[in-house]
Amino acid sequence: MVNRKKLVEPILYLVLIISLLAPRLPGLGSYVTLDEPYWLSMGANFYYALGQREFQNTVYEYQPAVTTMWIITAAMLMYFPQYRGFGQGYLDYNKGLLDGFLIEHGRHPLELLEISRVIQVVVVAVLFLVLYYLLKRFVNKFVAAFAILFASLDPFFLSQSRMLDHEAMLSLFVMISLLALAIYFSLDKRFGFLLLSGVAAGLAQLTKSSAIAMLVPVGILFLAQVYQQRAHGWWKSLLDNAKIFFIWLGILIAAYFIFWPGMWVAPQKMLYEVYGNAFSYAFQGGRLAVTGELESSQFSVELNLAGILSLTEMLLRRTTWLTWIGILLGFALPFSRDMEWDGARRWLFALCWATAAAFIIMFGIAQGRNSPHYILCSYLALNILAGLGWFYFAQRISSRVTIQYSALVALLLIQWVASLPFYPYYYTYENPLSKNTRNAAAPLFPYGEGLELAGQYLAGLPNAKNSTALVYFSRGCFSYFYPGTTNGFKPYYVDGLHAKDLMREVTSADYLIVYYALQSRLPKYEGYIEALSGAQPLHEVWLDGRKYVVIYQVNQIPESVLNALANLPPIEPIE
Repeated sequence: MVNRKKLVEPILYLVLIISLLAPRLPGLGSYVTLDEPYWLSMGANFYYALGQREFQNTVYEYQPAVTTMWIITAAMLMYFPQYRGFGQGYLDYNKGLLDGFLIEHGRHPLELLEISRVIQVVVVAVLFLVLYYLLKRFVNKFVAAFAILFASLDPFFLSQSRMLDHEAMLSLFVMISLLALAIYFSLDKRFGFLLLSGVAAGLAQLTKSSAIAMLVPVGILFLAQVYQQRAHGWWKSLLDNAKIFFIWLGILIAAYFIFWPGMWVAPQKMLYEVYGNAFSYAFQGGRLAVTGELESSQFSVELNLAGILSLTEMLLRRTTWLTWIGILLGFALPFSRDMEWDGARRWLFALCWATAAAFIIMFGIAQGRNSPHYILCSYLALNILAGLGWFYFAQRISSRVTIQYSALVALLLIQWVASLPFYPYYYTYENPLSKNTRNAAAPLFPYGEGLELAGQYLAGLPNAKNSTALVYFSRGCFSYFYPGTTNGFKPYYVDGLHAKDLMREVTSADYLIVYYALQSRLPKYEGYIEALSGAQPLHEVWLDGRKYVVIYQVNQIPESVLNALANLPPIEPIE
């Protein structure tokens, strides 16, 4: 006779796998975001370096992105393994040379991107399963499963985990490391948890150098252990936990070394490129290529409350009202007298808040690093907390299990349905309750969405293959969907000092594509947008009730508009 209790765990894992993959796999080849073509180029160079045994060339500035590079390497092995054998060398990722090279050899960059995304989605699903395994050490397995699904269906996290990006993996590595370390300290002293924590921390650092923010909750964990063991003597407690910390740190360093071939041959170069550029960007406002070198006297570190509040506002605008309420419910958990929420569970609560705060504060302080996806770990931590809050709230309002679970399933469906109108991007989601406090006609953070629709529209016109388009954000977002020639619109064209360049590019193209979602909100494009307002668009792309892309047919632009473009007023030089 089958033991039903033994079937619960496998069924839960199966439900998790299906629920994690189902919303992530559809439409992975239907759009491209701004940075992904660059990561494909860097991944191709990484793959080429491995094939040539030139491991010192497996580096990309302050974002080692090594985990992303391995994913693209796997995609190259599946899609175009011969790439490493043509002797083409390292193709400049800034010039988009990979795209033409792939097409020349019967491949297409969009297909490579789609395969890479599929691999990353599978990796993200596996990491969520590991996180579930750890989380159910703190809470009931059904509570853990609900919290994982609730967090995974957050619209912004869902979007980031579907694109070729570092943030989703970074967030999961960080949370896995912290929960494994908390388990080692408070629940299970087996070395395996310390090992898992250190390896996950190393992989987090290999994914992105901003993972260094996790040292804040790690430090809190270690200091708390010193305090809890003070009965044995402060000095002994400090030494014992210092030993554990250095073992953990040693595992982190070992993982960092093992999984990055560049560290095998040129560790000094790798570390300088990564952390030198990271500190230069954060505290000097630019990469080493711009600032020249690290100069500690130029470091600017201030508690930028405006930056911190801005990032917090971004987070609130991009999360659902269910998350808002769930966070409040989760915040009340440690103070509930009628629930078993103490000991290790309070550590879980503290880690979620400390992690969320650490990333928001770090990027609030850093100069110019305020993109919403940089604090994705904060989204994950707070949504896990919100999921816990909702589950225990459901238990409190009804003692009947059927009512509890029906309500929880409904919550998951509502969380998921909230993002559906924003398919396939999802990151364009904005909490409707927050729209009243800003200009709702402007997108929150245009990232290239909508340009693929412009490319597809022009692809359907006669003689598309022989036409030319001048496009802002041209590479990938537009060019992967347009069969003709794509030329990139350079920002300096509109500075009033390069009228000849602007007019040469405009008049030599068949179509002029304005990425209205972004260009219309930047002061430097005011004159450019105003001049074009006198021309009749061939087509416009609207998403979520907002204008994103405007297409002009150049031979239909009035002479008066062309004259206005040729005489744009001078503005400050644009790089």
